[in-house]
Amino acid sequence: MNVIAERVRSGRLRFVLAALVIALMLAGGAWTLRAQDAAGVVARVNGEVITKDELFDAMYEYIGPQVLDEMIIIRLTQQEAARRGIGVTDADIEAELDAWAVQVGGRANLELLLMQQGMTVEQLAEQLRINLTIRALIASEIVVTDEEVRQVFDANPAQFARQEMVRARHILVDTREQAEALRAQILDGADFAQLAREHSTDPGSGPNGGDLGWFGRGVMVAPFEEAAFALPVGRVSEPVETAFGFHLILVEERQEAEEPAFTDEVAELIRTALVDQKVEQRWGPWLQALRTGADVEIYIGD
Repeated sequence: MNVIAERVRSGRLRFVLAALVIALMLAGGAWTLRAQDAAGVVARVNGEVITKDELFDAMYEYIGPQVLDEMIIIRLTQQEAARRGIGVTDADIEAELDAWAVQVGGRANLELLLMQQGMTVEQLAEQLRINLTIRALIASEIVVTDEEVRQVFDANPAQFARQEMVRARHILVDTREQAEALRAQILDGADFAQLAREHSTDPGSGPNGGDLGWFGRGVMVAPFEEAAFALPVGRVSEPVETAFGFHLILVEERQEAEEPAFTDEVAELIRTALVDQKVEQRWGPWLQALRTGADVEIYIGD
């Protein structure tokens, strides 16, 4: 699945694509002309010239009004944030980038997906700053009551039960003999993560030292799950055969299952989810109201 495209469609990257177009249209480097084209000629076709002005006019007719409108919204958002003293920190941006990276299997995968879309992490970060600023502005006007939070918990208690989970690493190889040889090295003191980086054939976890993160039951194939949940913390499994090959598994942490409880942590999770839900509902109307209430003069177009 194209994760970046899904994010765009879901509204998480509302201004990213427009901002990239803006960068192409307005960045000095994008419009650098050779010395012989100082008059503004950007191309010649069988001797006939296409000028920079012609190119700009064509681009504006095609996408200009939308891009200009989003530039106006971005500027209004920045002005409103400054007026209210609301800002987004670099730590906020990094946390959001980390959340994106988790969804696509790591920062390297995120960078690859962005590159396929013609973007960089730095460009994404700047546009996330815009989105997070808008979210903070809208969220500052939202009130979620304790009663609303409790109602969500009471209506969905099973969702807040703590599931049994493990945090594990694995090394995947083709043969049992390879797995047994690596296991012997680990028992003799070799570093599991380093051996995973050197020998694992799993392209997702191998470069990360075999780290699979936290997972619950029903996620992994049955033989792998059975072995992982039976292992004591810190012990390396015997070779486990699956359709993918032979695995060595190391469980690093374990979380036992617990009945649902209305803790402060659960309440805060629910409150955050409710705020996010209300922000999404108000996003479009809020931006429209911001635009309508502003003094905007446009000097280009019809």
